[in-house]
Amino acid sequence: MNELLVFLQSLPEAFKTGFIYSIMVMGVYLTYKILDFPDMSVDGTFPLGGFVFAAFALSKNGFFGITSPIMGLILAVICGMIAGYVTGALHVYLKINGLLSGILVMTGLYSINSRIVGMPNVFISPERSIYEIISYEKNFIPFSIIFVILLVLKGLYDYKIKENKYMIRSLVVYTAFVIGLIIYVANTKDVKLMLTILIAFIIKMIIDYILTSKFGFALRALGNNEQLVVSLGVNEKRLKIFGLMLANGVVALAGALFAQNIKVADLQSGVGTIVIGLAAIILGLGVLKKSQVINEISIVTIGSLMYYFIINLALMSNSWTRNMYEGLHFSDNVIKILEVKPTDVKVITAIILAVILWNELIQKTKKGKKKVKLIEKGEAN
Repeated sequence: MNELLVFLQSLPEAFKTGFIYSIMVMGVYLTYKILDFPDMSVDGTFPLGGFVFAAFALSKNGFFGITSPIMGLILAVICGMIAGYVTGALHVYLKINGLLSGILVMTGLYSINSRIVGMPNVFISPERSIYEIISYEKNFIPFSIIFVILLVLKGLYDYKIKENKYMIRSLVVYTAFVIGLIIYVANTKDVKLMLTILIAFIIKMIIDYILTSKFGFALRALGNNEQLVVSLGVNEKRLKIFGLMLANGVVALAGALFAQNIKVADLQSGVGTIVIGLAAIILGLGVLKKSQVINEISIVTIGSLMYYFIINLALMSNSWTRNMYEGLHFSDNVIKILEVKPTDVKVITAIILAVILWNELIQKTKKGKKKVKLIEKGEAN
């Protein structure tokens, strides 16, 4: 019972991390699903955002006298976009393979990140952290008002692109979520979680708007059929670079928020970023299906939350799994081998991905067999 209570108490922090990473997942989604580009540079741009923010936080005068953490986040996004530009330039101008371009930028950023503040990890002072300057008393009502405004904007946006019944359903789902969040924060005063969700919601709406604009449709076409885009007279090189800049800017923003959340910018924070992003995308799209009510950006956000829920559950299961092994009379040596440890996060991720991909393969195989049977029946008739 105590283990369950501890697990439930740890969920808000896990979801806060999940929402921070959901912003990164949106960036990975842009390259992986929209551009069909294997962008490994995100493993470097994620910590880049943290180190750029740390450099801003360590500066006495901020940036040209501006000491607001919002300026630090903007600088992190700009630097991430520059890194995305370099990845794109290596690919489209120097004709280097997309995967290799990302690896080159990721490798270079490892050294650049360590030189930004002159050390591989650095503490971020609370005075400059966006999470430390907010409080329930000052920010709860303004944040709630912003959420209401965003819901109105989303309703107006959905009205233009969706049928009325789907627009209403979507608005009901998001409104219920926002009301639940406001009630939770009113009871717990966890305004940090509220801010994280607010930022993720804003980024989601911006990406939704971009992907349904002419620019977004061109990006989708570029990922699906590059030759078609070229035949239409669109500069595919510039378009691909813009897409990579947008994706890496979003990833750097997530890195800056993550560094503030844990109060440390660390070189190792970017290790496995692309794997986490792909895991969240595959998990979300594997469990949920795109519909008129929620789109793929919302689904991959949910995938990020699902991923961190599973990881948190696995890491918190150490005590009860140990009790189970002892009840089965396993030896101490066997228990040490089987018990879940914090370092098992990567193997847990690999197993989750393998199971989902295997399930997708089975579903595709079944669909293929059904199509063959239908064709054979048609020929027989």
